[in-house]
Amino acid sequence: MATVEQVEQALADLLARLDDVDEDTRVLLPTRRTLEARCPDLDLVRYAEWRSGTLHLVDGPHARPADIRISVRSDDLLRMTNGELGFSRAYASNRVRLDASMADLLRLRAVL
Repeated sequence: MATVEQVEQALADLLARLDDVDEDTRVLLPTRRTLEARCPDLDLVRYAEWRSGTLHLVDGPHARPADIRISVRSDDLLRMTNGELGFSRAYASNRVRLDASMADLLRLRAVL
């Protein structure tokens, strides 16, 4: 099992990767969505907002349920961020649980 520090670094790396996409890809990102990311093996939950194609971490939960909810074990998150495990493969094998609208699923798949 990964540590909380490793997961925090993986999330920071993922944010940096999403912020470094080209303009054609950025158009595919949601304009305004709330996100909840959960690592159940560490009992860790982080919240973020997607605003105008940029993802920002926020301190606490949103007033309403998140638009996009992702749950992934810490080791799988690390494998995904370092390129050992692709998002599509992780999703297809139930290593990543994703609760979102179909449009948001397609957008996420395009950038992850």
